[in-house]
Amino acid sequence: MTITMNIKEQYYTLFEQFVQSLPKDSVQIIKSLDDEILKRVNEYKSGNLKTTPLDEGLSEIREELLSRISQ
Repeated sequence: MTITMNIKEQYYTLFEQFVQSLPKDSVQIIKSLDDEILKRVNEYKSGNLKTTPLDEGLSEIREELLSRISQ
C-alpha cells in the first residue's frame, strides 16, 4: 500500500520516532521530488547539467510524421 502524508513540522520528530518503532522494513519512506528538483536546479546553475537543444533530433521526428501524413 502506498500513501502520501503531510506532517506538520512540529510533529515530524514524533512521526520519525513512530516509524522507527515499527518492525524493520515495514515502512519505506521515499523523499518527495523537491530534493531531486533542487539537485537539478543546482546542477543547472553550476553548469554541470547536460542539456540538449530543443531542436536537436526534431528533424527526424518531423520527417517521420510527414511521411505518415503523405501516405
